[in-house]
Amino acid sequence: MEIKGVLIEALNGIERVRNMSPKGWIELSALRWELYATFQNILDSMAMITAELGLRKPSSYADLALVLRDFGLLDEDFSLIAKKIALTRNLLAHAYRKFSLEDLNLITKDMLPDAEKLISKLLEILESKNIDPQISAAELSDVFKKHNVVFAYIFGSRARGNAREDSDYDIAVFFRSDEVNILNETLLALDIAEALGISSDRIDVVALNKADSILIARVFKEGEVLYSDDEELRKKWERETYLKMLRENDLTYTYMYRVFKKKLHGNEKSKPTSS
Repeated sequence: MEIKGVLIEALNGIERVRNMSPKGWIELSALRWELYATFQNILDSMAMITAELGLRKPSSYADLALVLRDFGLLDEDFSLIAKKIALTRNLLAHAYRKFSLEDLNLITKDMLPDAEKLISKLLEILESKNIDPQISAAELSDVFKKHNVVFAYIFGSRARGNAREDSDYDIAVFFRSDEVNILNETLLALDIAEALGISSDRIDVVALNKADSILIARVFKEGEVLYSDDEELRKKWERETYLKMLRENDLTYTYMYRVFKKKLHGNEKSKPTSS
């Protein structure tokens, strides 16, 4: 999951906590878990930002606040909020420690407003440092037009939603001309990287015009449309390619069935007969 996605999930967790009214131990446990998961997401995002910027990697969550403070990204107030979140997360994580409804309500009342402020600050850091850029058709439209791309998909971990902070951007494109080669893919990857403001080695471009059926199947399964200059052509390509893949699979099955059937009969004929 991308860093921004982790922070958005933390905000969603805060909303869920505020809508909970525990009446028994099961609901109380659920509230405790939501608080823990929310604080964990905030701390994970801080760790991801630290790694992305190549900063010193501390051995504890609490020290993440100091690293980001020393780098000038958090002031003293935000650093203190982050340390309180780290400490509270540790307490919530210990199974032996008991929490009453009053304890959890106090955490909800006193800490969640500050947690929201810290999340907003971390989102600002992502924007200002161009960390974890979000691919959008709007910012890449000119790049795709320049390279005569008809449509494009993003696939892989960033489409599935389980990307790490250092995950590549896997992009499958269909060029207007079938006369494409690795140079076309490379030049497009360089321009995409420049448009996003990230290193070119994090962009992997593959031309659907010459991709094998295994990769196309991945795009069909997990890909999301990133850009389309001709929706009619894109849908036509999807239909025709999908039907072709089904026919190929059917032919492969028929061929293998015949091969194994012939081999099986051959083995039976070669068996010695008993006298």
